[in-house]
Amino acid sequence: MNKKIQGIIIGGVVVAALGGTLAFLELTGTGKTDSEADSSKAVAAIQEEDEKIPLVTAEADDIVSVVVQNATGGYTIERPSSGKTELNIKELTGLNQNMTMKQGVLKDIASLQAFKLVEENASDLSKYELDDPNTVFTAEFKDGTKRTFRIGSKATRNRYRYVAEEGKSDVYMVLESTLSDMIERKEDFITLSLIGASTATEDTPYGRLTVTRRDLEYDMAFEDIADESQALISSQVMVEPIFAHLNIQLSSNITHGLWGLTASRCEKIFPDENDMKEYGLAEPFAEVYYKNDTEEYRLKIGSEIHATDSSGAETDEIAAYYCYLEGNPGEDCIWQIAAGSLPWATYTAGDVISLMTTNKIFDINELKVDVRGEVSDYTLDGDESENTVYWVRKNGSDVNVSLFQNLYKYLLYFPTKEIYFDEITGKPFMTIDIVRKDGGGDKLEFFEESSRRVLVKLNGRPSYRLESRWTDVFIENMGRLDRGEEIKETP
Repeated sequence: MNKKIQGIIIGGVVVAALGGTLAFLELTGTGKTDSEADSSKAVAAIQEEDEKIPLVTAEADDIVSVVVQNATGGYTIERPSSGKTELNIKELTGLNQNMTMKQGVLKDIASLQAFKLVEENASDLSKYELDDPNTVFTAEFKDGTKRTFRIGSKATRNRYRYVAEEGKSDVYMVLESTLSDMIERKEDFITLSLIGASTATEDTPYGRLTVTRRDLEYDMAFEDIADESQALISSQVMVEPIFAHLNIQLSSNITHGLWGLTASRCEKIFPDENDMKEYGLAEPFAEVYYKNDTEEYRLKIGSEIHATDSSGAETDEIAAYYCYLEGNPGEDCIWQIAAGSLPWATYTAGDVISLMTTNKIFDINELKVDVRGEVSDYTLDGDESENTVYWVRKNGSDVNVSLFQNLYKYLLYFPTKEIYFDEITGKPFMTIDIVRKDGGGDKLEFFEESSRRVLVKLNGRPSYRLESRWTDVFIENMGRLDRGEEIKETP
């Protein structure tokens, strides 16, 4: 028989025999079951936890200062001798600091413990990067004693770092999470919440918010609506570059997005003139200025920060912007703020406008339409509490109330996406006057710009550009109303 084949057969017999032996051992209880194996792992885990070695045993309140030297420059946490002031990071004095993080550093040092002793009296600290470490911290205690520790490279277990006390050569493994705040930047201790809840009350007017952008030829400004009875959708209206009512589902982020504004990172503390230029803030891409009776803020939006792909290359997606905020003490920093939190950088006026007019049909008593000298004067009466329009007449003759309501609905759905505010000359081919019972109302004038485009003045002010198809269908719908035919809902 071929020796190679013979060897394979013999090997197979041996393996089969071993398999039988293993099966026999499990049946007789001599082998380990899955549950026993799991128990062994649990015991090992407990033993691992039991190996923890205390390096510092103290109370956090007994630490009077911590001096950290690291790759980003380090910092000093100090406890004022009076004990009346909270912990302070010396290098961040004057900036709003995260108290919880500072307290966490002291607590971590006060109860610093190692997972295990890696090497006792190590002769070569360089293999742990402890001979010239990037991070060294010193804690000073109330009794005048000081303890200094060096933080080396990541240990073989990635969740740990090698640590050695200054003047000693014992090397320990310490959980990295307890050391992270000493390894990272001092800027990470700065509070990222920039503006809290508004201090305005029901008795405090909204004020005015103005947005200026380099890519737009106009400013956008928002204020409270003067006539609250017309606040069908939003209590605020656009007042520049045109007067327009707002779609609250889209506009609230614009009118109220400053409150709760939070940065994702502090990029630079105490920036100077050169820093502002470097981050695009000397001549910002956009500015948001807000002022009411109790608050005043100016948010500058500078250079873009692009997202990166899996290889680290920049993509076209804008992930964030560098920003600077004026108006709050303790925030003299350049911030990174996520693009999603900065709607002012991308929206246009047409994105947030809702209805061209918000006069409710129950509040009006006249709708007067002049089309090239032919006047249709609709008069009506209704009651909102009963949700009813009692009657409608055109030039004194009764018309179908339901069809007129649909005509008015078509008017309310006037397309407002494209604003226009340049001078308009010439004579309007159509004028719509909406007169309310209280004497208020709106006047729309329509001017031909081209065979397909129409310009609109609202209350004498250039406001919109739209396709002529809308006015064509409106005029067509007036004829349908006369004939008792269904009104077209869309152009």
